[in-house]
Formats: sequence, C-alpha cells, structure tokens
Amino acid sequence: MTESTVIIENRRNIRQHYLKVGQYTPATGETEAIIEREFYGQGYIFKDEESFDTSLDTVCYVPELSDAAYTHQCFLDMMDGQEALARDLFDRVDWQHPETLLEEDYANGEYTDCLECGRIFACYGKTECPHCNSPYKIIEGGGK
Repeated sequence: MTESTVIIENRRNIRQHYLKVGQYTPATGETEAIIEREFYGQGYIFKDEESFDTSLDTVCYVPELSDAAYTHQCFLDMMDGQEALARDLFDRVDWQHPETLLEEDYANGEYTDCLECGRIFACYGKTECPHCNSPYKIIEGGGK
C-alpha cells in the first residue's frame, strides 16, 4: 500500500485534499489500538492530515519505532498553543517523535524562547520577539 490522499468536500463544495499515510484504529475496552504504518518521508509512520485539521483529540500521528500516538492538541501543547507553529511541526514530522524534531529545531537556531515573555517563536532571521517585541539576541544552542 502507498500513501493516499483523501478528498473531502466542504460546505462550499470546494474539494480539500488531505494527506493520509497508514491507518489508525483507536483502542477500545476490549482491544488495543491497531497501527498500520506506511512508508513516508524517512520512515514507516501513521499520519492523518484530516484528523489534525478537524479534531483536537483524534490521533493524527504515530512515529516509526514507537506506539506513541499524537493528537492535534499534543502538537499545540508542544508549541505553546500557537496554531501556526503546531501546524509547521506536524507538517514536517516524517518518522521521528515531534519532540525530537523540536529539539533539533532549537539546537539549529530555528526556534527559541523569548527571554522577556517566555513564548516560543521561529527566530531565524528575526530581530525581535513577535509576541512582546523584545529584541532577540542569538543564544548559542537555542532557547531550551
């Protein structure tokens, strides 16, 4: 089986294309969750863009070599409740745990935490925090 695109029609009759890789069947009182992974990017994963876009608490990602199940809310929690950053992280995971990718982003100077307000932000090419407008200074090794 290969990666598939699910097409959904919304209220305005505009077709939405959603990436779906693999299948996920949630656990019930009698059965464990069933994870069917497919190859995508760099590994075998489950990833469901429609679940990410339409629900905070439906599993939308399971990395390779783990049964850890992530929801949209998990991505929001990792990204300080910021939808755009949560979406970016979700879009980029392709085999690893999102926490691992986020740690790499901090180490590579892509993200930092503002020293004034404490909020996370994408700092590459920035001179100030977009939340509180405090000047941004590059700190070796990122903010975390």
